[in-house]
Amino acid sequence: MGWTIKQTIEKTGISADTLRYYDKEGIVSPKRHENGYRHYDDNDIASLKNIIVMKYAHFSLAEIKTMEKLFTREPGANCNEICKGILNSKVTKLRNAICNYQKIVTLMEELLLMIDSTDSYLANEEQIDRFINQIFDDIRSDNLFSLASSNRNEVP
Repeated sequence: MGWTIKQTIEKTGISADTLRYYDKEGIVSPKRHENGYRHYDDNDIASLKNIIVMKYAHFSLAEIKTMEKLFTREPGANCNEICKGILNSKVTKLRNAICNYQKIVTLMEELLLMIDSTDSYLANEEQIDRFINQIFDDIRSDNLFSLASSNRNEVP
């Protein structure tokens, strides 16, 4: 049993262009019918679901490609180490992002209290600017860390 590209779009919400791109890049490689049409099976659908989750978790395309290759390999120590490296890095990045989102929510809640009163905003403007600058610095620091570590965990 399998699904056409149209049925796969309906099952996953992934666009036809993206499915073709994943096939071209070797991330998901569906079988082909004699007429050349792609034929997605249960394993392909499972991979696409994994990809959707990883994209939501802000995995880069390189990280997704690496993880998909690891899923198809025979389990082993090298495979586990690569996977652990990617996942540990991603957990750190997501925890930092969550922390920054919590700071942003706090800032927005404080701003909501000040909207009713111009005097309140003006009295706290300097403190708000410092808070925004701190959040900016934290985000920038996290992004620089992300760029420096994003290419370390490629599959050999």
